[in-house]
Amino acid sequence: MATLNIDWERNGRQASYIHVPSSTNASAWQNLRIPVFVIRNGAGPTTLLLGGSHGDEYEGPVALSKFVHSVDPDEVRGTVTVVPAINLPAVMAGARLSPLDGCNLNREFPGRPLGTVTQRIAHFITTELVPRADNVIDLHSGGRSLHFQLCTLIHEQPEAERTRSFLAAAEAFAAPLTVVIREPHADVMLDDVVEKSGRLMLSSELGGSGIITPESARIGFEGLLRVLRHFGNLRSDNVPVTETPPSRIVSVPGPDYYVHADDTAVFEPALPLGSSVGHGTVIGYLHYVDRIERKPDPVLSPQSGLLLCLHGQGLVHRNDTLVVIAVDHAP
Repeated sequence: MATLNIDWERNGRQASYIHVPSSTNASAWQNLRIPVFVIRNGAGPTTLLLGGSHGDEYEGPVALSKFVHSVDPDEVRGTVTVVPAINLPAVMAGARLSPLDGCNLNREFPGRPLGTVTQRIAHFITTELVPRADNVIDLHSGGRSLHFQLCTLIHEQPEAERTRSFLAAAEAFAAPLTVVIREPHADVMLDDVVEKSGRLMLSSELGGSGIITPESARIGFEGLLRVLRHFGNLRSDNVPVTETPPSRIVSVPGPDYYVHADDTAVFEPALPLGSSVGHGTVIGYLHYVDRIERKPDPVLSPQSGLLLCLHGQGLVHRNDTLVVIAVDHAP
């Protein structure tokens, strides 16, 4: 089982490791050590900050590393628990899945205490970290295979008041877009664990293509400061951030707002992310460079709306997501 030695009642900044026993071909008695930081200053809300659930998504680890090594504990109220690279084996390998067991951390919740390394990490988050938190922020981006217009994500809640509280947190983060979404695999994700426990959950898609840019790094870090100020975890008069326009609230109504590839090809995008498109607008072209008889095929928008996401790499395979279209959210 995974363990962590932290004094949850001690004020100040603590740094420790989640210890996860493992055994591999290369290391029979391996002890995986995942860095954890706890910053506490008296009574107040508790917020859990996670990054690196997928190892090819770098904005979260960078924003959280910058935060824990720059924040003054005296400016904190309550408790902020930070795990910059929760799926550490994947982050160190630059891979979406853990190289230790081939598992996708954000498809393994609520986890298993005696399962694989990834399942043990998921179980530890579910049983030890989420129950201590009032709010959970899990920072993602599109990884290598997807590239998103910078956005935060929330799931619409059964109660309108809860949805409004989730939206308020997303609006405080102030990414260019806030996406209200319901994912088909949500029941095996961290979001489901957090929402069923009654906590507030905020996620993100801060770019992608397996790279981090100055813009995605800035928006990730400054958004984090803004939402912590919104929760009451940071003193509001000491959080300098760039002024930003209000976040545009959009949604992805269903599967007919996606386009998937039918064959292997090289994808040429024709429009930038964030573009307004109509039904049938040409978003890009598929080039079949291995076939002499096939001309490039246009990729058409399946709906009118906003270009939220494109495939993150040039080469695409059958069933890969090519395009995601969003529309303005109607509660």
